[in-house]
Amino acid sequence: MLVSSNGRSVVGYDVDARRVKSFLEHPYQARSDGSHTRNLAYDLYSGLRVGGAGQPGTWLTEVAPARIDYETGTGVIVVEREVQGLKVIEYLYAPIELAEHAMFSILSVERTSGAPQPVDGYTLFNFRLGSGSPSPGAEGETIAWDDDRQSWLEWGPGGLTLAYGSFTPVARRSASPDNPFPALDAGADLSNNDGTGGGFDDAAAGLQWSLGSLDVGQTGWFGSFVVLDAASDVAPRIDAVKAFVAGRSPEQLLSDEKAAWDAWHESAPSGLSSLEAALYRHSMAILRMGQVSEPGKSDGQILASLPPGMWNISWVRDMAYAVVALARSGHHAEVKRALAFQLGAESGKYQEYVGHPYQISITRYYGDGVEETDFNEDGPNIEFDGFGLFLWTLHEYVEASNDSASLSTWWPEVSSKIGDVLVKLQEPSGLIAPDSSIWEVHWNGKQKRFAYTTITAANGLCRAAKLAERVGDAERAQSYLAAGRKARDAVVSQLSAPDGTIAQSLEELNAGHGFLDAAAIEAVGLGLVNPKGRAAQATLASMKAALVPPSGRGFFRNDDGGWYDSQEWVFVDLRTAQAMRKSDDSDRTSLVQWITDQGAENFNLISELHDAVTADYRGEMPMVGFGAGAYAIVLWDRVNPDDLVPCGDFAPEAQAPGSGGAGGGAAKPKAADDDGGCGCQLAGSGESRALLGAWLLAALWLRRWLRPRDGGAR
Repeated sequence: MLVSSNGRSVVGYDVDARRVKSFLEHPYQARSDGSHTRNLAYDLYSGLRVGGAGQPGTWLTEVAPARIDYETGTGVIVVEREVQGLKVIEYLYAPIELAEHAMFSILSVERTSGAPQPVDGYTLFNFRLGSGSPSPGAEGETIAWDDDRQSWLEWGPGGLTLAYGSFTPVARRSASPDNPFPALDAGADLSNNDGTGGGFDDAAAGLQWSLGSLDVGQTGWFGSFVVLDAASDVAPRIDAVKAFVAGRSPEQLLSDEKAAWDAWHESAPSGLSSLEAALYRHSMAILRMGQVSEPGKSDGQILASLPPGMWNISWVRDMAYAVVALARSGHHAEVKRALAFQLGAESGKYQEYVGHPYQISITRYYGDGVEETDFNEDGPNIEFDGFGLFLWTLHEYVEASNDSASLSTWWPEVSSKIGDVLVKLQEPSGLIAPDSSIWEVHWNGKQKRFAYTTITAANGLCRAAKLAERVGDAERAQSYLAAGRKARDAVVSQLSAPDGTIAQSLEELNAGHGFLDAAAIEAVGLGLVNPKGRAAQATLASMKAALVPPSGRGFFRNDDGGWYDSQEWVFVDLRTAQAMRKSDDSDRTSLVQWITDQGAENFNLISELHDAVTADYRGEMPMVGFGAGAYAIVLWDRVNPDDLVPCGDFAPEAQAPGSGGAGGGAAKPKAADDDGGCGCQLAGSGESRALLGAWLLAALWLRRWLRPRDGGAR
């Protein structure tokens, strides 16, 4: 499925079915608790009749496309075919600058060979407006022709109204019971009826255009729009579309859509290969399409994936990486909307778990801006890493935009309900209190003192100290910096395995096994530990020894086993590549190239996972923050290295063997018998590491089959 969105409407083109199969009432999965976004499209597709009345026509779904792709860096889906000496190109998209829940379908028809013959274009609209969700039924639909607006209106028991209109005058139209589908097959003109007349089950409508007789080299155009009203009066929505069109031809509308996207792409990293440039540009488009633009409290949120990816939910964590990518690429308006969404959201529902009033969601948001989380037999997901991640994004925005006015406005809320909360969640050891963290392990004894949560807290607090200085809050600047440094130091002093590897959590380190987690590499990527030091080098070495899947590409997310954990995680690959650049690890180049090559083979979309064995795309696609955002960040990092050390210096640690003092401090590594006695040695001689890596890999594959995925977590 290829997807196009303008932040209100979401259009899905099914590559195998060769037609539009998705038109969502909202971009997000659920507007509120108990609701579910409905897919209103059964299908939409076009056809041609060549030679005039009586000549059987061809629905384009019956013709194998020569090309299916995007106009790179836009939401325009392109489907190209050859039909009876005609080159037919179909363009499907949600118009990015139209503030309506709409989609456009535009077709160009060029005669490339053969004698001139009259050509007629047809489009069939089959939508479902019955009851039920997320897939409404087709019962009781009514379709009526609005002659003043030259559009079909459709409504049904589901409470929504759609309109199907044309950019140019139509020659004919018809709707059920005069279904347009058999008419084209028979070569007939549409009947010019006025609609269904009352409730009708599974109603469909159609439009017909006359393109004239096309000679070789001549091109005809036709096109239509679909627009949704959330209630019962779609007429103003039609008027808004027509005002946007403003008499432009289908060809001009398409040209202007491309120009609007070109104008938005302000800059790109220098020195990109052709494949990198294409994937970067389209990744930025995915970030833009992934931001909701519905009015009110919905506006500004960024989804974790676009549909059909099932993570079309606004997670704080995914949003953070999307926001940083947008900030570093100069898209400050989008960043400000994302920050404002979170600061204006209805949060604080899980204070019994957090222990203090707070603002940033402990997991994610409904579409209406209300905080939510998911539950399973182990209780809810309660994630404290979002607090530190939000402070990171806020600092990135202020530094990039110099928007001190917004910072001053936001600061009372940011300081009291985000920064102060993190300080209160910090334990005497420096670690942040147990939570569900990045891989969402839920609660009821599953929560742990995760490295990732403390890493994000350290980064966020040290950056918040800089923000406090900007607004003249000297007391908080001092306390945030102290807490951030304490958290930074605890990542090494409390969570280091005997060889220096940063463990997933204190609890798993104490257990002596199962503590390897790629998320710990963010201590390097976010500038907390010396990239040439013992902790960074040991963590990378351990990942290479035990977290590489059988395909030989990229990394698992951890050593917990289970199918989901044990696939190649693209987000992990990209964040590890960021750390590798800082560590001068030559494997970074091949890792980034691998992700780039995969994207080039998959419509320049980035998936959640690659299959552990075949490396085929798995999981959800397209990913926004964890895909497009992480990719953009790693490319910007190559030309504008992100070498900020947020806490002023690196965490003290014992030097790496043979490093000549590069460790950055004299803190002693955690002894084998400290806190429970971990007897693991993940990095040693090349031979011992290879043997251990093979043993761990075998154990991972055994656990993969013995431990099912936690159905409530990502």
